Amino acid sequence: MSLLQLHGISKKFPQTKQFAVKDIHMEIEEGSVQAIVGENGSGKTTLLKLIAGLEHPDKGEIVFSGQTIVNGKSALPANQREVGVIFQEYALFPQMTLLENVREALHQESRNARQIAMDSLALAGLEDSFSAYPHQLSSGQRQRAALARALASRPKLLLLDDPFRSLDTRFKNEISEDIRDIVKATGITAIVASHHAKDALSLADSIAILHKGILQQVGTPVEIYKKPANAYVANFFGKRNELLATPTEDGFYAGFGFIPHPDSASYTDKVKILFRSEDAKIKKSTEQPLSGIVTRVLFYGDHQIVKLEDDEGKQISIKAAPGRNFEMGARMFFTIDKFEIETAF
Repeated sequence: MSLLQLHGISKKFPQTKQFAVKDIHMEIEEGSVQAIVGENGSGKTTLLKLIAGLEHPDKGEIVFSGQTIVNGKSALPANQREVGVIFQEYALFPQMTLLENVREALHQESRNARQIAMDSLALAGLEDSFSAYPHQLSSGQRQRAALARALASRPKLLLLDDPFRSLDTRFKNEISEDIRDIVKATGITAIVASHHAKDALSLADSIAILHKGILQQVGTPVEIYKKPANAYVANFFGKRNELLATPTEDGFYAGFGFIPHPDSASYTDKVKILFRSEDAKIKKSTEQPLSGIVTRVLFYGDHQIVKLEDDEGKQISIKAAPGRNFEMGARMFFTIDKFEIETAF
């Protein structure tokens, strides 16, 4: 069952030529984590503000929990939408303790406000920091405090604008897991905006890719990664290798060698062979028809990226196991297990 529906949402600011978001259609399932991913300026923050009621669309309709909250010029006020928002700055009051910061998010007449604030901080993993001030916390703890304050009012929908921007990798992974666990435990629906696609892969149930205000694709992390709708979506998860190849009756010839393919005869002009680094495998056997010279090896702990070059100086990257040694200048043989074909011109 969908909690939120966006129908043809468009917004253009007076000082800009392009739409911030244009003709957005989306449905977000209740209890899910929806990621909205795009580069800076893609429209992520604008879309969150439209949902929260901090901006009004020029066109379109928003339905929330079965109620139309935006239609034409009419809109339900932001403070009546049961939506919690966490923006990048966290907006914690520096002169207040964490407990006071969270209580501030509740109505003064709210019964058991102190207990609700304590429970929210505990839910965010800050049960030992009630009396701490924001400046005494790490970036990860301030993020948790902002999360606790947003949860205190028990919203149906939680919006997080680039929550991982200021966090290092360790805290980023930790906070990402915590956000998902908390959302699933409470039944809250969450929308997380991020400019890093890989942050969304393990966090979200569904990912929406925005580019210059236009929705490119919506799908599960597996669908988005394995079946991208276009080149922009595919490259957003890391640039793919690209080989210019000539078709023959039984395959394609590229600078690295021959790539067999049963449908190659249907192509008459040159094509681009596109594949990710993990879709190729370096082989010990010299019988493989593809090979290149090792020009660089990048070590990442749990894997390596080996860069190979053909006789014309074209390079590709292949993911390899961390314990394997590669000699600079050596010729390595490889296979491509999965690739896409596009016309080159």
